[in-house]
Amino acid sequence: MQETNRTQSPYIKALACSAVAFALAIGAQFLGYSLPSFTTRTEAVSQLVALAMVPGLIVGLLAKKSTRVWPLWLIICAFIALLIVVTIVHEITAPMRA
Repeated sequence: MQETNRTQSPYIKALACSAVAFALAIGAQFLGYSLPSFTTRTEAVSQLVALAMVPGLIVGLLAKKSTRVWPLWLIICAFIALLIVVTIVHEITAPMRA
């Protein structure tokens, strides 16, 4: 049987990207930068957790299910692309949640 190589620790790498993105977002929040849909800091922190975790989980799943090995740069690029998409969708749907 031929053994295929898999990405080592895909969820840990993708969730590490989530942790870095969350830390940067919290730092930006303390400096006064925020998404337009956030009204309070408590709301912002809880939504930032979800905004950072969703792309990390999706990228981790994609890397785990892939038959090819995903290098770290590919995980980071896929995470950034998904983070941008999730954030744009979050901002577009903000009036519907209000």
